Amino acid sequence: MKNHNKGKLLRATLSTALLAALVGGCGSDGKDGNDGNDGTTGVHIKDATSLSANILDARIEDGRVSVDFSLENANGVPVYGLDSFNQINTLGFGIAKLDSLQKRDMKGEAAKSSRKGTKPSQWTSYINTLKAPNPAHVPAGFESLARPQIQPGIESGCKTDCIEVLDSGVYRFTFPKSLAEYPQIDGLNTEFNPELTHRITLELKPTATVSNATLINNHYDFVPATGMAAKAEESRELVALKESCIRCHNDDYETSGAPKLLKHGGKRTDIQNCVVCHTSYAGDPETFATLDFGAMAHRIHQGTYTMVGYGGSIHDYSKVTFPGGESCQTCHIQGEDAPAQAEYFGFHRQEACASCHMGEFNVVDQAEWLTPPDGQKDRGFVGNYFHYYATPEIDGIKGADVRAVFDAGNCAGCHADSSNPQGSAIFHTATDNAKSSVRETYSFSLETGRFAMNEGKGSLTVTLNWPGAQAPDMDPAVKSLWLVAAAYDGEYSIRRLSANFGQHAGRFSVDLADYSKYSNGTIEKHENGGQIEYQIDGLTHADINAIQQGTLSAKLYVCADKATGNAVACDDDSAAMTEVVVAPKRASFSPSGDAIDGPEPVVSAGKCADCHDAQADFSKAHSRTRATGSPDTGCSSCHTSEPNTAVHLDDGSCASCHNGTPTLAHNAKAFSRGFDFKVMAHQIHANTRSGRYGNYTTDISFPGNVADCAVCHDKGQISLESLAIKQAFLAADGEYSPTVAACASCHAPTLAGNEAAVNHFQQNGGVYQGTEGSYSGGESCAACHSEGKTFGIDKVHPVNF
Repeated sequence: MKNHNKGKLLRATLSTALLAALVGGCGSDGKDGNDGNDGTTGVHIKDATSLSANILDARIEDGRVSVDFSLENANGVPVYGLDSFNQINTLGFGIAKLDSLQKRDMKGEAAKSSRKGTKPSQWTSYINTLKAPNPAHVPAGFESLARPQIQPGIESGCKTDCIEVLDSGVYRFTFPKSLAEYPQIDGLNTEFNPELTHRITLELKPTATVSNATLINNHYDFVPATGMAAKAEESRELVALKESCIRCHNDDYETSGAPKLLKHGGKRTDIQNCVVCHTSYAGDPETFATLDFGAMAHRIHQGTYTMVGYGGSIHDYSKVTFPGGESCQTCHIQGEDAPAQAEYFGFHRQEACASCHMGEFNVVDQAEWLTPPDGQKDRGFVGNYFHYYATPEIDGIKGADVRAVFDAGNCAGCHADSSNPQGSAIFHTATDNAKSSVRETYSFSLETGRFAMNEGKGSLTVTLNWPGAQAPDMDPAVKSLWLVAAAYDGEYSIRRLSANFGQHAGRFSVDLADYSKYSNGTIEKHENGGQIEYQIDGLTHADINAIQQGTLSAKLYVCADKATGNAVACDDDSAAMTEVVVAPKRASFSPSGDAIDGPEPVVSAGKCADCHDAQADFSKAHSRTRATGSPDTGCSSCHTSEPNTAVHLDDGSCASCHNGTPTLAHNAKAFSRGFDFKVMAHQIHANTRSGRYGNYTTDISFPGNVADCAVCHDKGQISLESLAIKQAFLAADGEYSPTVAACASCHAPTLAGNEAAVNHFQQNGGVYQGTEGSYSGGESCAACHSEGKTFGIDKVHPVNF
């Protein structure tokens, strides 16, 4: 072993010596060579699977605009190659100044700036064209309205030819023309003023494929005179895309078939880019419709807007349904987190005001409004309407008396000034302000109730934590306070059976603000500081008396003065009256007085409120069903809009009426008009419902992706295991097992055309159009489709929890 190791060492030594001799024999290795060029770092744009842009700087020198910007992927790696990527789908830049508002030409005269009151600034694009209508694209009925209109635009012609590389992933785009070389339109002020705030907009879409990860909309506000970025207070931002729009609309731009705020060929998404072109003086030549962003948004959400787009495509929004009620603050969010210019929505603007108040009125059918009455000042088509011709009967806002504001000399009611900085917002926010104030003042809660049987009749004791100095029956501002009790033992049920408070065996309503009126059941009131106890005796509701437990809800109606925002006596004729609904969270009752578990929340309160607002009141929708009476008597114990409409949509209260109980009422309609809540809610939002009671629209324009369960549900709320043990739903065309009822409401509201889905239901234990009583359990849907499974509902649907 020792000799072997010595041999290895010797061989290694000889090898080293030989190598040294060979190297030494080579002589000098010569001079070092020159350094090579630096390699390009980053990822090429054609290979980038994600993109983000940052506008670094902008300048206007001798009228020529140039913009420096960077591109990176999601990991912060520079994206290079834009300058040579000739296959790029979209690359465009816009340039606008923030200047005095310029009105749209309504009667063949030059566009004029607004004069009276606070002057709201508005974007004026430097790139504009005067578009003549294309006769072939004018929709039927709009022929007399078609006329040339100004349309702003962006610089999108030169694309990569206008790009130079500053560094890896850093570029400069230089507009191919000076501002003065773009078309100049008579009456439109596009003079460059370096002291004004300017906005650069950027849109970039590398390929025709729409991808959230690579679609870029960006903007940069700056003041050319200083070369500095503009401060928030120097710009104009009324609404924020995420907070105001995407909370209800869908921003999944990739899923086909889902409605989305993605316009102009799938390349424009950001409001702050949109408003540079959709500005106050812009119009559609084929329909004479305004293209002002605010006015468009108003009319689209009202379902009263039609315009002609690229290539003659007709955009008809008459089928749009708006779920947020009539509140401006559904979109115009106020408060600390609101955009810097959020209050601007109260400042008068011709197009915005006309979009709601003037409805379908136009300069042809109402040509007489182009001329003021004798001896009166000509204020233009819109101004003449507001000052001289408006009446509550014809106004687009039913009952609005806008002319009375002018007749009373209250110019600041529309034209904001120091005496009323809010301008018209003083009217537009009055109802919301009253709601907020009254709900804070009258916020109350329900304690757990106690149930007992006395001599064969039920007795329910309920306690209110009441904030007012006066009990509800003594407060002149309280119109009514409806208490609703419903039997619940894991399911709600409906059974028509005569009882002392209406004809419902398992549910009743009483008005605690007028409790002493009841002779068919004794209600006693006991006050103890901030608590008020009501004892309701003599209940003859068979199912309540049998189950002896259930849920409690309440709905308070308070009269308020919109002018002051305060509660007022309901008989105060001098008040601008509105009714405010105040509702506490659901409570329960039991023989022990201990809380019971009510229905598990299966929808998100916050997500419902995103579209429907908090404490949404669906009384109006329910009032269409049939003539209503007092909810504490007869058939009106079910068939009335007050107080039977739930306010907290997540607490299961809707299901106290809308459930699968087999009754004559529920069985009267086919499954495609199902009464069960899970069926009805899905069908309404998916617009698969075949009709509704009464003669009114059956179309619903759901703004989100109807296939995305997470639009309404939170993760974990959809339990197929829990659903499978619920009662079946019996409709006029047969029985439906519970999971099938939920799924078929979207996938198979009728059998015709949906045979494959129905076969799948039936092969896995489901019942579809079965005979009454045919479902006794056995749905196996959860085995494959529960959340987290390979084919779970969160996998087979485009769910984004």
